[in-house]
Amino acid sequence: MGFPAGKTTAEKIAEKNGIKFYRINSDKFKTTRVDLYFVDNLERERASGNALIPALLKRGCAKYPKVTDLERKLEELYGADIDGGVLKKGENQLIGFHMSHISDNFTSGNEKLFDECSELLMCILKNPMLEGDGFKKSLFKKEWDNLIDYIRSRINNKMRFSLLRCIEEMCANEPFAIADEGSEKDAMLLNPQNTLALYNEMLHSYPLYVYITGPVDDSSIQKLIDDFSAIERGNIKPLKPTGVEKTVKDVKRVDESMDINQGKLCLGFRTNVQPSSPDYYPLVVYNSILGGDTHSKLFQNVREKASLAYYAQSILEKYKGLMVIMSGIEAENRSKAEEIILKQVEDMRKGNITQEEIKASINALETGIKSMQDSQGAIVDFYMSQHLTNLTDDFESTIENFKKVTMDDVVRVAQNVQLDTIYFLKPDGRKAEEGNV
Repeated sequence: MGFPAGKTTAEKIAEKNGIKFYRINSDKFKTTRVDLYFVDNLERERASGNALIPALLKRGCAKYPKVTDLERKLEELYGADIDGGVLKKGENQLIGFHMSHISDNFTSGNEKLFDECSELLMCILKNPMLEGDGFKKSLFKKEWDNLIDYIRSRINNKMRFSLLRCIEEMCANEPFAIADEGSEKDAMLLNPQNTLALYNEMLHSYPLYVYITGPVDDSSIQKLIDDFSAIERGNIKPLKPTGVEKTVKDVKRVDESMDINQGKLCLGFRTNVQPSSPDYYPLVVYNSILGGDTHSKLFQNVREKASLAYYAQSILEKYKGLMVIMSGIEAENRSKAEEIILKQVEDMRKGNITQEEIKASINALETGIKSMQDSQGAIVDFYMSQHLTNLTDDFESTIENFKKVTMDDVVRVAQNVQLDTIYFLKPDGRKAEEGNV
């Protein structure tokens, strides 16, 4: 099937038993890819178990019970790849799997790689390695250890750790405080039996999105749809909406100490903008002007002019309506850095913005959106985000929406941005260990 040259679109091709199938139309790629996203409500009692499931499944299946067997089969399929993991979008947790291989059009013979790879993917999904009434014990122990090690390793990346802690404090008693892979405490409660029960719940009741990218013939796509449709699925779990709107009564301040050289300052804000709101596009432009790139107010005023920060940037959490400003500073510069950062936010609220800043931000956003279309994974993530929030914009209309943003739009959304939490990870006075900065 031929696709419109240079245009990337997503076409819904089927929906059955709580499974939505989409075909990504693009003429850019010589590889074919299938992405699956099981979606659950982000809740503490299942987050770590959901995170463990893809790690267990991608290690093999009944037909290929050893990792070496699976790797050998993937090599036979021209170096095909199957992987999985979890992420959160707002207060939803996504359990993802992807399969990719060279397109059938570029093999030496008449191989049906898509069909073979799809069969392997279904084996991994439907026939995991079991032992008694649970997952195979030796496999479970290894992947459980890996999950615990990963959760514990979060502290090693201090910038990332400070962001996670800021969000935990800011969203205390809200599902969004839960990390993508859950917590060590909850992971410790997992065993082969309750993890298998959670896997069965995922397979049979979680809403599922399936994306097919790259050249594939219609009959192979239909076979894949039929294979998924054959999975016995009952009551599909309803997804709860992510709570976005919240009025801040008092700004929360949290200071923590650690054996580090460089302080990490995070300021968390509520934007009160839903991802489906018309104000979302002005908010993204607002964030870009404030701290999205080297042209931004934070970069220019905090890092370049005042030389107070090693880095200073702002990021948006689209689905939860949050904005977090992050900076790495010397501890003695904390008050001055905080003052200058908050001045940039206030300047945005007052409309102290130039047309040049708006233009530079929109240009940067346009470049970023265009570059996303060079990656199959980024394309799928874009459309999954759109479908999860019931939005219909494609790449081209998204760019056009950014180009329509005016100065008044940016100043309007600036009025609703409220400081919620200030988190500071500071040196504790001991000599920092090498690599902890």
